Amino acid sequence: MAYRLSAVRASLPGLSSNMPASSLFAVSNLGRVFSLATDKNVWSELPYLGVEFKRISSHEMTLWALGGDHQVYVFIFGASVPIRVCEETYENQRWSPVQGWSNTLLPTDRAQWSSADGLEERSPTRIHLPTLAWMWEGSWTLHDTFMGHALDKEAWTYAVDFPRTYSAEQRWNSCVRRRKWVRYRRYVALDTWSAVPPVHKDHTQEPFIDIAVGGGEVPGEDADALMVWGVTALARVMVREGVRGNCPEGHKWIHVETAPEQEVTSVSVGRSGRVWAVTWDGAVIVRTGISREHPTGTSWVHVEPPNGSKLACISVGVRVVWAVARDHSIWFRRGLGTMVDSNGETNSDLNSEVGISWLHMVGRLNSLSVGPNDQVIGIGADDYSLYVRTGVSVLEPSGKTWRLLSLPMQPSDSPPSPSPSPRPGSRASWSSGFDSKSGEMSLSEAGGCMEHAMETLFKNSSINVQSGQESLCQKEDKSVKDCVDQRSLAESGVERKCDVEREEIGNESKMDYLNASDMVQSSSSSIVSETIVDFVSQVDDTGWENSYIQEQDRGDCSCKNSGSEKSKENCNCVRQSNECQGVTKEGVLDVRESIASLHFDSSEKVSQEVPSSSYVNDRTKVGEVMSETLPLNCSFSDTSPSGAIPSVTLESPSIHESLCNPNMSDVENASRCNSSDDQSLALRLRHPSNSSSGSMVVMREDSLAGCALLPLQEDHLWVWVTAGGCWITPNNMPKWYSTGSEEQPWRKQILELLHTRHNTETAPFKGQYEEAVEGVGWVVSGQCRWLVSSHWTPASLALSMSSQQDRNRAKLCIDYTLRRHSKMEISLSDVSACLLTLEPPYRPILALYTPIDPLYPHSLLFDAETDAEDWLNHITSGCLVERGITGGPSPYAVWAVTSRGHIYVHDRAVTEQGLRAEYVSAHAELKVELGVPLRLSRGFRPGCFLSLKAKTSPKANRFYINLQTEGSSDIALHINPRIHDGKAVLNTKESGGWGQEKKQPLGDSLLPGMVFEIAIVCDDDDFKISLNDKLWCNFEHRMTPYTITHVTIVGDVIPESLTYNYGAGERWLSEWYWRGIGGHVGRVEGGMVGVTWAISNDLHAYTFTGATHGGLYKGTHTSEEGVHTMSDIRRMYVWENQRWNPLTGFTHRGLPTDRYTWSDQSGRQQRTKEAMRLPSRHWTWTSAWTVDYHTSGGVDKDGWQYATDFPMTYHAHRYVTDLVRRRRWVRKCRLITSGPWKHMDKVALVHVSVSPFANADGTVAVWAVSATGEVVYRHGVTGANPRGQNWELVSAECPFVSVCVGGWQGTSVWGVSKDGRAHLRVCLNQKNPKGTHWLNVDAPPDAPLQEVAVGGGGPEGVTVWGVDSRGILYRRLNTQPLFPEGTAWLQVCPEEVRSISASGQGELWAVLSSVTLGKGEVRGVIGRREGVTNETPGGTGWNYAAGSGWSQVCARVGLPL
Repeated sequence: MAYRLSAVRASLPGLSSNMPASSLFAVSNLGRVFSLATDKNVWSELPYLGVEFKRISSHEMTLWALGGDHQVYVFIFGASVPIRVCEETYENQRWSPVQGWSNTLLPTDRAQWSSADGLEERSPTRIHLPTLAWMWEGSWTLHDTFMGHALDKEAWTYAVDFPRTYSAEQRWNSCVRRRKWVRYRRYVALDTWSAVPPVHKDHTQEPFIDIAVGGGEVPGEDADALMVWGVTALARVMVREGVRGNCPEGHKWIHVETAPEQEVTSVSVGRSGRVWAVTWDGAVIVRTGISREHPTGTSWVHVEPPNGSKLACISVGVRVVWAVARDHSIWFRRGLGTMVDSNGETNSDLNSEVGISWLHMVGRLNSLSVGPNDQVIGIGADDYSLYVRTGVSVLEPSGKTWRLLSLPMQPSDSPPSPSPSPRPGSRASWSSGFDSKSGEMSLSEAGGCMEHAMETLFKNSSINVQSGQESLCQKEDKSVKDCVDQRSLAESGVERKCDVEREEIGNESKMDYLNASDMVQSSSSSIVSETIVDFVSQVDDTGWENSYIQEQDRGDCSCKNSGSEKSKENCNCVRQSNECQGVTKEGVLDVRESIASLHFDSSEKVSQEVPSSSYVNDRTKVGEVMSETLPLNCSFSDTSPSGAIPSVTLESPSIHESLCNPNMSDVENASRCNSSDDQSLALRLRHPSNSSSGSMVVMREDSLAGCALLPLQEDHLWVWVTAGGCWITPNNMPKWYSTGSEEQPWRKQILELLHTRHNTETAPFKGQYEEAVEGVGWVVSGQCRWLVSSHWTPASLALSMSSQQDRNRAKLCIDYTLRRHSKMEISLSDVSACLLTLEPPYRPILALYTPIDPLYPHSLLFDAETDAEDWLNHITSGCLVERGITGGPSPYAVWAVTSRGHIYVHDRAVTEQGLRAEYVSAHAELKVELGVPLRLSRGFRPGCFLSLKAKTSPKANRFYINLQTEGSSDIALHINPRIHDGKAVLNTKESGGWGQEKKQPLGDSLLPGMVFEIAIVCDDDDFKISLNDKLWCNFEHRMTPYTITHVTIVGDVIPESLTYNYGAGERWLSEWYWRGIGGHVGRVEGGMVGVTWAISNDLHAYTFTGATHGGLYKGTHTSEEGVHTMSDIRRMYVWENQRWNPLTGFTHRGLPTDRYTWSDQSGRQQRTKEAMRLPSRHWTWTSAWTVDYHTSGGVDKDGWQYATDFPMTYHAHRYVTDLVRRRRWVRKCRLITSGPWKHMDKVALVHVSVSPFANADGTVAVWAVSATGEVVYRHGVTGANPRGQNWELVSAECPFVSVCVGGWQGTSVWGVSKDGRAHLRVCLNQKNPKGTHWLNVDAPPDAPLQEVAVGGGGPEGVTVWGVDSRGILYRRLNTQPLFPEGTAWLQVCPEEVRSISASGQGELWAVLSSVTLGKGEVRGVIGRREGVTNETPGGTGWNYAAGSGWSQVCARVGLPL
């Protein structure tokens, strides 16, 4: 019978969107699972779905758990984007002279249906869904594109033979062909508990007793490859194979052999690949040799437990191992080394893996868990509360002390507990309940300390465990008799210890003992503190086994409600009771010493009646006994074999109708399940055995007056905790302890007194008197090295701030001596950007950029990185004060990110306000003297304005106005009105010669004796001249206007006033000020109403909060609002290069002209693994140097790429002509910082685009591409709620790499697929912002596309730009409303482009890879494309912004006109 996957599907409203980036999970005494976010201070319960849990283990987005039925469950949380997998198969054909193209292949050929390499046969009829947690999205379809271009309708590609290079065209020598078929399947069990297939079809044969998840940082392994290890009741260690991001439940279980004497009880897995396990005797075994090539390791190493203490559980971190002994003592393993040595290589020292000795720590715990950065959280042994280990750091990994974590519970919409906790003094009893909706029977539970319950059970009751004709108390074993005697002594008040050797009990007894001990730790067990239960077990000749009942197969079994004996005999599905796992000898003997938390009324007598063995064997009488305690809608199936317990049948036809038929095939079952609705999906994904149904426990009402073993239900007790996915930093603790000093009464009292004093002593007199101090000044000084004439010269710095004429002035003074003493002053109003960088060899440098030389900075070298960061804050603060900038950026901001991940922003609104202020202050009246050149103090650059108001004389003939250079040698603009001729002549004089005249009629605007006004405005391309407040003419620049210094007026005119203004117009791009913002990301995208998103290097999504500080930029206490903790992971790369030698093969010895043996990707710079440093002091290494198997272009099994020579096109397979090879090494590092960015739900994004316009309903369209290539649309994004509400999948036929929304009113969406094609979303408008389908657009002919940018172009207009894989910029031509896909790609410029951004007004911004000017090459330059018109759609050139080292720019929203 095919295995049927179980998953409990439920509606989890808000769980995905509210689940934070980091959470702590815990299991309560009722078996419920709770989560605690690092940015919350309240516990949130995961919805109760009828399954109680014993243990859980968490990772970033995965939660693995052990249920009360001893089955393994997995919970994928926070995955807003669906998990989709594209199944591929290739249809192969060969041409023969007789048949032509046919499916008849040669014996040496690949199969007719195969994988891409032809090594695996993949017939579409044999490709099934892995489990019922998956669902097909459609049928098999042809993939009709090849290398970014569309194929014909049959989609064949041709080659000479298998395997060769394929092409879309059939040639004369094409002997084979193939085409690609694809089909998508989706994982539907998101935000849901989904049971993992067990080791055997019948999970009762080998139930699990422990589960642990780790991995993700194993050297050389994929980041989404997790390690899931488990332990079964047979003490076997099992590993779940193939657990990855696109396969959450894995493929199968693999047994890892252990020595016969090393029987494992629990296991723990670290993120870096450490695996430690605890054995029956309390010792530890460590798995060694775990790597990418050996994911399950190679051998076990035995580690002795602490002296006198046997370990009960263990938890593995990155650099630490903690353990808890059976006496609740805490132990820390000393001498553990990192998995990486000082050079970044994998550490092979055995001591670094197993440590040296155990260190006893203060405290008593039941269990503990170590987080991803070695933070520790445990459960107290006395109060069952959570405790956090404080002070844990790299220098002090054992921490300092334990701190109680006590937080309230958030009200849950989950159904109430199966039974309320009894009131003190009431009689505790168990009852059974039946859910008529789900058809499940559950036992009333009041969880608590199970070990105390076991002790109470053994001390106050006489329990007979029936097994055929013999009970446990009838055994002749002397140890058992001793234990019975000890129990009787315990009842009389005498304390004795019972110590029975484990060797005296068989292996089968050990399995039952472990089950019983598991029941002690879980509320899903049948034994609780206020309950006395009759345990009914069955024993065979081999020993003690778990009790079980028989249940009909829940497929199409029709005997549930039928009395037919024949139909009953057909039911042979064996089911294990999860409510009673049986009691063994060891279970009886495992009596705990402490009973301090139990309160009994000694006057109350406890009695327990147990049927005799003959009575139990009589199935009729057993049925009568059980029918007294079971619900009315329960019946019995009298089909169990002799001596077995009759099975319980629950009348719930809805369950059986919703489950798949085991007699059907997987495909039939999948089709049947795919067509079901959500309600049936919730039931069909349920295991046939769960913790709340089908119990065989005989429940007796018992009188325990005054017995209050547990507190009330609202006082939750924790039985298990996992911190595997909870990131806690010692310097930035979560908000779990937010009720600190700011909430203390003494602080409130002081604040109230200060407020009262201010209101009485200061506020009444405000404004009545002048301030005692009119200005504030301060000076900050320091030492550095100043780069002068290519020499680093010692210098003294002094940053001063003073108040002058109601304005703050800041300047930086640099004193240095180079041949002679010199001093340089830089006004901070002239600083365009201040960037911090670390140049090799690890030198912290501050780069100050000014408009005079915007690409070549003034460089300050500091001795320490902390000094450079302090001066970065000083200079940034001075620039903000100088410019009067306060608050966050406006919606019209331009964002930029450096190659180091630092974020900068230029606020165009602030610039516009400054320009208007300058316009007012720059308005000057000039005294006119005819024939005398008047100096223009700021020249006449673009944006300047000149207005002459005058009166012509009664007999006026002509006059002229000259805008000229110094000395009157050149005239940029000559205006000569000739009144009698009724026209004016405009011209230019350069190098003593006049240019071609331009004549413009005057009309009636200028006559003799008339008062007139003529105004001249300098624009970027021409002079705009108006006459009497009307535009008269334009005169294009024939020489640069920046050389204009004077104006001269000569002729028959009487001047009245001459107005000059130099502040009008747009500020130079090189004058824009770039303000640093806290945080660290890889990409920023801004849009309408200030909605701004960011993506970090580890693909996490963030939204901008509006604050400005955090990270490198220190703010005040009041400015910390909106600043959140951030983390990022960066990968450092080194390339290894080799050349082939006929004698030695591939070797590091190359030709003298070859690249370095260890270099960067270009091969021009030497880069070794030993010399690679962290980006800054805030980063830490998280992995060793490993071979990167994800290099673009593919690699062989050792990670090599081959080519004919350096540099050439590289490929994965070596051919005869390949003489060189290379491979990439990677090492990861992590940054913990802060910034005004709030983490989004757990969705990995590679690209995001925010619309520069709003939809009809006021929302802002946000499109994104997930890490798996899925295109998604975010609903509900507004200025007040930039995070939005939820994601919606926008289906596409192939994976995408980028997407962009833009055009007029944001009604155009373009994307780029993984194969380099462009795609246009069709039928998209403001009322339907998602469109209907994708339209394919071919890539440029020479290379596939990498990114597109969509901008506005006037009403109904769209401008589309693209960048291919080589960095070549293109413009899509003829994108009209009736033909939005355009006609062709136009290559724009020869410069290499890294990234592009198009605004809603049609501007194109880009980051150029390199720019070469007078002082040499500059890399990473921001440029704005100029001269884009209908005649020149590609523009004419670039206008550069200040700074260098940029990696991305975003300018989507321009200032309103």
